[in-house]
Amino acid sequence: MIKPPQKPLMIYDGECRFCRASIERWREETGEQIDYAPYQEAASRLPEISASEFRKSVFLIEPDGTLSRGARAVLRTMSLCGRKRWLYWTCRVVPGFGLVADLLYACVARSRSVISPVLRVWWGKQLNPPKYHISSALFLRGLGLVYFIAIMSLWIQLDGLIGSNGIIPAAEHLERMGELLPQQEPPLNPYREIPTLAWLNSSDAFLHGLCLAGVICSVLLIIGIAPIPMLIALWVLYLSLFHAGQMFLSFQWDILLLETGFVAIFLAPGRWWAGLFPGAHPPRLVLFLLLWLLFRVLFESGAVKLTWNDHALGPDGTPVWNAWEDLTAMDFHYWTQPLPVWTSWYAAKLPDGLQRISVVAVFVIELLVPFFIFGPRFLRVTAFALISAFMGLIAATGNYTFFNVLTLLLTLLLLDDRCWPRFMRKCIESSDPPWLASPTRWRSAVLVPFAAVALLLGSFQVMHAAFPSAHYREPLESKLGIRSLHLVNGYGLFRRMTETRPEIVVEGSLTGRDWTAYEFRWKAGDLSRAPGFNTPHQPRLDWQMWFEALRFESVHRQTKQVQPNHMSPWFQRFLLRLMEGSPDVLALLGDNPFPDAPPKYVRVVLYQYRFTTQDEREATGDWWHREFVWKSDGFSLP
Repeated sequence: MIKPPQKPLMIYDGECRFCRASIERWREETGEQIDYAPYQEAASRLPEISASEFRKSVFLIEPDGTLSRGARAVLRTMSLCGRKRWLYWTCRVVPGFGLVADLLYACVARSRSVISPVLRVWWGKQLNPPKYHISSALFLRGLGLVYFIAIMSLWIQLDGLIGSNGIIPAAEHLERMGELLPQQEPPLNPYREIPTLAWLNSSDAFLHGLCLAGVICSVLLIIGIAPIPMLIALWVLYLSLFHAGQMFLSFQWDILLLETGFVAIFLAPGRWWAGLFPGAHPPRLVLFLLLWLLFRVLFESGAVKLTWNDHALGPDGTPVWNAWEDLTAMDFHYWTQPLPVWTSWYAAKLPDGLQRISVVAVFVIELLVPFFIFGPRFLRVTAFALISAFMGLIAATGNYTFFNVLTLLLTLLLLDDRCWPRFMRKCIESSDPPWLASPTRWRSAVLVPFAAVALLLGSFQVMHAAFPSAHYREPLESKLGIRSLHLVNGYGLFRRMTETRPEIVVEGSLTGRDWTAYEFRWKAGDLSRAPGFNTPHQPRLDWQMWFEALRFESVHRQTKQVQPNHMSPWFQRFLLRLMEGSPDVLALLGDNPFPDAPPKYVRVVLYQYRFTTQDEREATGDWWHREFVWKSDGFSLP
């Protein structure tokens, strides 16, 4: 006669490693509702069952004396805990279902000696659901650091870029958009199309106030004070600066920060003081969305490299050459990227075979490794190692602002708590239930609809990157009214590898005869100046000069001349500010060659730059070699 326990008791083989790991996982899911005991200790309760039977399957004893074994014991345990009760009901009611379940259970039980080492490799020593207290806490503090870097970097350039005496003043831009957008057909709401707090006040003082508020909020987020309010404030502030900054904030890492920052709102603990490692576990759906974002950033960047020229034809009607497809992209990358560093010079000298291998490695990491993100623990840790190394190599050979840091933060979420040192795991305050916590009601009301939209639009973006002829994403974003909020974005870094490096040199003159070049702080100019590191700071004017030079090259290739109307409006304004001697704009450059009075004339000279060869460097000491292409006449103030 079985002596009933006070609550359900599951008996298992305590000598089987697979059984012990499985029971530890069950403990996580069932909590205090079920007791567990190895048969080596509890066999006396069931003397009629032999040790060989205990080694074949688990047994469940319920308080009313009901005894079940094998698959039925597992399904009954789930039912008693309120999880997937329909499976136990199906097992009892549907003919044949119980037999199939028993056969599957017996197959797994007989294969434990084979399954156990495989699971040990793929999942680790434990089968418990992975927890992410440490990674999520470090992610949130790291995100605060990224916000701090991004806002501080913009703040020190703000006056020269979008201030009242800057290149493209935010006040003028908003005033112009406020007049033009309502005149469109159909009329557009300027506040909806350009959501920014600068509509309230676009003065220099207010813009500086936005930056100051952003810096304060980012510091508080790093400390762990009121993480949810700080994340909401930072997202609103950066979105406001993003739209006020116009094309100077048109980069993919800016929209990546906006999307990451918005999702992170749902990740943060709902406390005024988060502590070092908050006890409440982050919602699993939010972790999935952040990893889904990481997947899209990588996979879309890889896909567009192969598909950007699928329908592009050259002047002779042949497909446009794609340096990625023939594995020669790295032959150009190191010296044609926007802002190389001195290590880029050495990387460009690597053997051709290694450059080809590097391209293959890029495709592996961007097209294959992203699928590891959603795989077992072994693949997730492998993805972390490969993506981190990839980001490290990019940062070591080029200036890409806070992009590498932000991507590494997303990659950090691939590591569960078991990956971290023991002293960090001891710091976790496990005040929540052992099973992964669910989002609160107010978060669910926003999170679940947003997750559906993010998955839908994100899937369209992935398909669009792989099949660029499909045009279905933009209308859907417009209908949902979220385009200007940048909640879900498309990505595609290094879509096309440029094979030349045009550079614009701006020169000024007091007389129209003797010309002196303006030296930029970071972009290529002086041939003997070594390219320097400025990461994670982004000199946004220097970056835009790279794009403007490509524009000049394209126009010159077609017309052999670059007229003023071919120049971007912002570049024309930039030249105008130089002739006005704007101190805010001049602060964005290196030394001012006209300290006493601004030049009366400016002109633009277009060169083709490349890294020097080893022999040229030894002979001249120069890092760059350049060849003259074209120069404009002198411009003067009207």
